[in-house]
Amino acid sequence: MKFVLTLYLFSFVDIQNPVPLTSHIIPLEFNTYKDCILYGYRASHNTLKEVYGDRIEDEKLAIKFGCRQVGEKV
Repeated sequence: MKFVLTLYLFSFVDIQNPVPLTSHIIPLEFNTYKDCILYGYRASHNTLKEVYGDRIEDEKLAIKFGCRQVGEKV
């Protein structure tokens, strides 16, 4: 079984109504759900820091992520 990781970027300026901004599919396949989900924490941190670092405070950015089995329907 293989898994893929997707990161979902949200703005929480209005905490009651978070706004989805974009998503990133990580171009890797993971052999286990555990490997995928643990990588998700690192990828989320690095993406926020390196790609969106200057926007985090103003836009109250946060990332939600999930691992999906390859071939699984969305």
